Amino acid sequence: MEVRIARHPDLIEIGRLAHEVWWEAYAGLVTSETINSSLDANYSPSVLAERLLKHYCFMAVDNGETVGFAEGTPAEDRLILETLYCREPGNHEVGRQLISRTHALAPELPMCSDVVLGHLTAESFFETIGFAPGEIIEDDLRGEHIVRRRWWLPALAPRVALPSHEQPVP
Repeated sequence: MEVRIARHPDLIEIGRLAHEVWWEAYAGLVTSETINSSLDANYSPSVLAERLLKHYCFMAVDNGETVGFAEGTPAEDRLILETLYCREPGNHEVGRQLISRTHALAPELPMCSDVVLGHLTAESFFETIGFAPGEIIEDDLRGEHIVRRRWWLPALAPRVALPSHEQPVP
């Protein structure tokens, strides 16, 4: 399996994977209208192209088949795992490698990801690979009330402070 940076030619495959995974993951947790409107709003080729430019986006490809996608956004105090999709939810290796590749870009930051409560496959996966459950967040997804739990993975490496003589001058 290869984990690589997602590129413009991958947009259609990312969209297909998102459609497949969203229906599998969220059916029964949110309405079909919410799933459809979320997919329409977030996974058109033009929206995905913009996301590829603004975020860390990685693809997992095995024997020419897209098996996973991850998207991370750095913030001042954390790396946010915005998206993690794996074609085979029970195959933790795909998700583990995507998270590892994303986290390696900002190893000094803890990583977090929000999971809709009741998405047992995702909650179990995050716990298995070392994330700890965190705060509960009430939210709105395309007009539907949802509750998420934020999961946290510690920083991989401590922040390195520059010696005082190497500090940037404001």
